[in-house]
Formats: sequence, structure tokens, C-alpha cells
Amino acid sequence: MAENMTERRFAIFTLGCKVNQEESAAIANVFCEHGWQEVPFGEAAEVTVVNTCTVTQVAEKKSRNMLRRARAANPRTFVVATGCYAQLKPEEAAALGLDLVLGANEKHRLYELSAAGAEKKRLNAYQPEIAVMPARDVRDYREIGNRHSRTSRTRAFVKIEDGCNQFCSYCIVPYVRGPVRSRPLSAVLAEIAGLVRDGYREVVLTGIHVGAYGTDWGEHDAFARLVEQAAAVPGLARLRLGSVEPYEVSDRLLELAAASSVICPHFHVPLQAASSKVLQLMGRMYDLAFYEELLVKIRALLPEAAVTTDIIAGFPGETDVIFADELLAVRRMAFADAHIFPYSRRPGTPAAMFAGQVPNVEKNRRAEEISHVVAETRREFRERFIGREIEFLPEREQKKDGVSGLCGYTANYLPVFAPELDAAYGEICRVCVTGLTADGELLVTGLE
Repeated sequence: MAENMTERRFAIFTLGCKVNQEESAAIANVFCEHGWQEVPFGEAAEVTVVNTCTVTQVAEKKSRNMLRRARAANPRTFVVATGCYAQLKPEEAAALGLDLVLGANEKHRLYELSAAGAEKKRLNAYQPEIAVMPARDVRDYREIGNRHSRTSRTRAFVKIEDGCNQFCSYCIVPYVRGPVRSRPLSAVLAEIAGLVRDGYREVVLTGIHVGAYGTDWGEHDAFARLVEQAAAVPGLARLRLGSVEPYEVSDRLLELAAASSVICPHFHVPLQAASSKVLQLMGRMYDLAFYEELLVKIRALLPEAAVTTDIIAGFPGETDVIFADELLAVRRMAFADAHIFPYSRRPGTPAAMFAGQVPNVEKNRRAEEISHVVAETRREFRERFIGREIEFLPEREQKKDGVSGLCGYTANYLPVFAPELDAAYGEICRVCVTGLTADGELLVTGLE
């Protein structure tokens, strides 16, 4: 039941991954359900939340900067730090003059603690608090509230699990998110059905380690089972998968995608390094040959599939010779797109102590070289569709070079710009690709 707090305001700023974005949307929904009004970050508000990130040093710096801005913008607001930076370094965060530091795994308590704390602060009766449970002690999946995390009028993210058991040598995430905890299948399917009823055409399954869904229950094919049942929800037009580890792209998952008109032919499969030696140092559970064989399998079953990836440049032990071979391998694998990051040394991870650390200038240079290679393969993949008919889902309107048009994505996640197309958001349109825009989008025209 909504409280009589229609004048109370809150603001949220989110850093980091899609999971953080989804969780922030769920937190905002809880505030709104209790009668609060959301306002832009920096405006006067009784509660200001910064959902932080710690995946890189840059992310940590941005988190600290936003927390300082939250306090400086409104000295009387009740400032909350939550998320992974707050989990990893709560005392450091608290020293920024915050009212509440809440761990990444305590977000389900955020509304209750913030609403009560803001009232106490108004009465000058509040003492700053740190509420952070050690990540290793978290054992159950915790719902934040009514979810419905929407990024557009047509697409929504649905979180299916939290946590990771992988402990790659470079990654801090398992130390702050804790072990894998899977959301009940019934809850996932109910949320998807609710989104479809609300008019959403596309759902993206997201989490910290989505391919590990169900492993905490002892089920090792639960992710494929979830995908199969989610794709069968009546009225759902598209089901898109989040990032899936190479060894979790099972034959069953690929067969489901190949046989389905709902499961999107788009696989984001993190590579991280195009060298078996570096992959071993990273603690990854595959070598380069395994990954390349997986690409062959995906492309044989789904010739139109876009395979995208993550690549870390300048990992400790990556010599000039290894890097030169990696560039050739990345070119050979012909990714449709990639997220490329210079290696970020994270204290508390094994790789932070490895020999052979690469200087920052060289890491950045290598990341730039990989980016150039991926830019070539990205363009080549998109040019394959020129002159062909495709389907895309309009999400928003945009003006480019003075011309208005609809923007959206194909099922295999290629960006589309459709000038002066008469169509509604959420209406899957069949169009013809005439070329590429200056930004690399598919330029399309409507069919007669």
C-alpha cells in the first residue's frame, strides 16, 4: 500500500553493468510503489542513491566522484552508496560523508533503511551506518521488488541469477557478488509474461553468470531449460541471451536457437584473450582451439548469427610476440562486435601479483589495435546484409544529418536507422538494407 509521501523525492545514479541497471530500476519501482517521486540525479531529493561499480579502477574512481557529487549537490539529502564498490570498500565509501553504505547483496533492504533513515536525519536523530554482509555468506537469491527493468518502449531486461563461482584471476566480481544464486524459474517466467502483457516485445536474460543458472541446485542443463520455456511464453517476439561463457554454450542451447523464431541469433561469448597461454594465466576454463571450434559450430547451425565478445588487452604475461599472434586470431575469428578493455589491476585478485605486468601506455595501445581489427570485422559482417530484406524492432526516434528516422535492432543485434519509416514502436518491420550510415548502422528503406 502506498504511503502518504507523495511529496517525497528520490534520485538514483547507476554505474556499471546491465545487472546494476536492472537492480536500480527495481529499487526505483519500490520507491514509486510507496508514493515517492523520482527526480533527476542532482536535483533536490530526500534520498539519493548511487549504485556503484568496482570492476575496474576507472569504475571505482567514477563511483567515488558520483558519491561526492551526490553529497555536494544537496547537503541535506540522505546519500546511499550501494553496489560493488560499496561492498568491496565500505569504510572508504563511508569516509566520503555518506549516510548509508549498503552492500551489493543487501539491495532488497535499501528502501526500508533509506526511508527510515531519511526521516531520522530530518529530525537530526540519524547516525551514519554501514550495512554490508560478506559476499561469501550470501546463499539465497533475493528479490528487490517489482522488477520490470526497461531500457526502451520495446525491450526489457530480466535478471535470472546473481553471483559467480568462476574466480578468474583478474576478476573482483565473485568477491563482491558472492556465489551463484538462481532465481526460481516460476518467477522468471511470470515476469516475462507480465512484460508481454504490458506490450514489451523483447526480453533480455541477464545476470552475473547467466550460463551457471541452476548449478546451485545441482542442475547443469537448467539454463537451456529456462531458455526453452521462456521462448514459449505466449506473445513474446524476441528472447535475447546475455553473456554466456564458451563452455556453457551447449549443443542443446544452439539447437534450441536454430529451431526457434523467438530466440535471437546473437551470442555474446566472452573470449578475454586470443591466446591459450594467456587464457591459462587468466584461469579461464577453455583454450583458444575450443573457442574457435565453438565459433565454427555456431556459424554452421546459425549462419546469420552475430557473435560478439569481450577482450582484455595487456594481461600480465602477454608479450609482444603473443599479442601479435592474438591480433591475427581476432581477425580470423571475425567478430560482429567486441567490448575491449585494457587490463585493470585489481588488488585482492591473483593477477594483481603476477609477474610481467604491462605498462598502462602499452595496454592502451594494444586495446586500440584490437579495436581497429574489430572495426574491420564489424563492418564486414554488416555489409553482408546490404541489398537484403531484414526485420528490425523500432525502439526510438532519432535525427541524423537533419533526417528523422526510427532506430532499433535486428534479431542478431545489428543497429538499424530507418529514415521516415511509418511504423510504431514495438512493431517488427520488414525492410530492405540499402547501405550503412556513417556510424555503421544498417540504413534501410521500407518495402513497397
